Amino acid sequence: MRETGDGIRLENAAADAGLPAGLRARVWIPARYFFSRRDMQDRCWLWLHLGDGHVHALWLPATCLQRDDLLAPLLARLDAAADTPIELESGLGHAWPLPGAPVVPMTRWSVSWGNPLPKAIRAFADGLDTDVLDTLGQLEVPGPFFGCVDNYNALATLPPPIRRHRLQALALFPPLVAPLLLDVHERADMLGTDEDSTPRYASASPAVLDAIDRGRDLIGALAEHHRIDRALVRSPVCRHAWAAGHAPRHVLRLLHAMPAHARPRSVEELETWQPCLDALPFRPRSIRDSERLALAFAAGWRPTWLQVEQRFRPLRTALRDTRDFLAAALAEAAPPDRLAVLDVHSLGHAWLARRGLASLLDASRRWHAQPLVPPPPVATRIPQTVPALLGEMELPGGRLLELASFAALVHEGEAMKHCVADYWEDCVFMGTRIFHLATMDGETATAEFQFEYREQNPQFDLAQLRGPCNGDSTDAMARFAAQVLAMLNAPASAGARLQLVRDVEQSALCRHEDPPLPRLRRLDRRSREELAQVIAFASTQDDWHQRRDDVLRGAIAGFAYADGPRVIDRLAADDALTLVREPANPHDARAVRIDWNGCKLGYVPRAQNAEIACWLDAGHAFDARILDVAADRCAWQPVQFAIARARAADGAP
Repeated sequence: MRETGDGIRLENAAADAGLPAGLRARVWIPARYFFSRRDMQDRCWLWLHLGDGHVHALWLPATCLQRDDLLAPLLARLDAAADTPIELESGLGHAWPLPGAPVVPMTRWSVSWGNPLPKAIRAFADGLDTDVLDTLGQLEVPGPFFGCVDNYNALATLPPPIRRHRLQALALFPPLVAPLLLDVHERADMLGTDEDSTPRYASASPAVLDAIDRGRDLIGALAEHHRIDRALVRSPVCRHAWAAGHAPRHVLRLLHAMPAHARPRSVEELETWQPCLDALPFRPRSIRDSERLALAFAAGWRPTWLQVEQRFRPLRTALRDTRDFLAAALAEAAPPDRLAVLDVHSLGHAWLARRGLASLLDASRRWHAQPLVPPPPVATRIPQTVPALLGEMELPGGRLLELASFAALVHEGEAMKHCVADYWEDCVFMGTRIFHLATMDGETATAEFQFEYREQNPQFDLAQLRGPCNGDSTDAMARFAAQVLAMLNAPASAGARLQLVRDVEQSALCRHEDPPLPRLRRLDRRSREELAQVIAFASTQDDWHQRRDDVLRGAIAGFAYADGPRVIDRLAADDALTLVREPANPHDARAVRIDWNGCKLGYVPRAQNAEIACWLDAGHAFDARILDVAADRCAWQPVQFAIARARAADGAP
């Protein structure tokens, strides 16, 4: 056997009688072959190929390199440990399993082909299932990462007939089958701590697995599982891998609702315009929403996008900007009582269904070009200023000015020719902070930082960075905005962020008691006429006829981690729900739990729970009910809920 100074073994481990029984091959790799960072050099990596076909990847302290005497106790605890750390003997530390690591180690490109390391890796790979490796590799187009340890084990250790059928299904319908059988990672995880690349975990119904494993009507099973027609399953769009690694549910629903002749004819045609679809500030929340959205593409997927791209550039920015227009239109609209809870999402779908995509973009552009109208005095307790966190200062990247008053936002909107002044209520009630930024070379932009309530350490996130007239910003401005974000989230600002949490909670109590601030831009006559047509259309949609006292609708968060999957087949629309405050919740002091018949279904989404929590703490009562249960029981958030103000015994609120 040949061995390098780094401990890289070049022959199959089974030929070495000194290794534990049941181990086919292993490769030890020092940190320098993966990372140049100094903080990584105290680690080493180990790949194991077991006799039962399983592969394991782990990282260990660098002092364990070449320690084959550790393999036997490590193997004994691998199955029980799953993906939890394994304590090593003699105080050496822990071995950390890496289920998201590549099934075959891939080192930095600077290692030459003749280096002993590639030889060791080739020797290790020679014993693996080539068909499984090829199938996993063909799913990467590029985009997602499928070739991880867990996905290999999920296929390679199956009985041969079942493995063959599953590989065939993955090859035939990659975007439909891959998310059912495999975990979809954004990239390989070499540290076991890649929180920014949370995978989509495999979730297949018994009916789909039975159809795959028995080779019986797979097209029908996939059509039933994804709630789409057979023709869509057989179409070229579903016969080739997608860059996302899976077929997003809202996209499949839209394609299903579109006439066959209007659908994209290839994956390339679909993915060329999908970023524009995702830029819309609203998404279908039901099958009916998808049907309404499909009306906007009656002329065809590609022709519709080509038409609006020629008129509205940059298109994705124009699409995102329709949110502010829809909010302004909603403020001016006078919907009938049965549409009392009409929101931006439903108004957007109604506009597309009744007027089309070009009409929405045209109306949005006209509204953004309207002059600002000074608001009339209103009797409101909404503060006109908020506490500044950074104020005004000069930094190496440029100058920043925090816009901590309503008047400052109005002035910014006039100077930059966009609608930032309409974000004042977000600053007061949600903790949003907005800055005017200017780089050293004279570029200017408006930055919106949204406040995120996180465990013990609330943080800001950069939500928008827009130049004059809502134009895109340069890389230099993006770097400057990142510098400001780091200052907002710095440990030295932790006290100010905690105080902001208390301020927001206090402000939430008066949000529905005072009239909202009037919009500073008005719709033009043409837009008001079009809005009337859209409201008339929305009034004909029965699923939008909600109770006037509804204060919140949404999807139950954390459903998959509670009792939801166990009882989902017993849930139905209009079932009563119970709201339970959890002020001692370690992850969110404003947590509101949602129960059904004593079973925990999940929580009110964190981004929407502030007002409900404050009202519950103040002694107000609410009625909650199930609005809808998705036909796809494997959906991530399959249950929609509604919360309404409780009614007295005589029916009065």
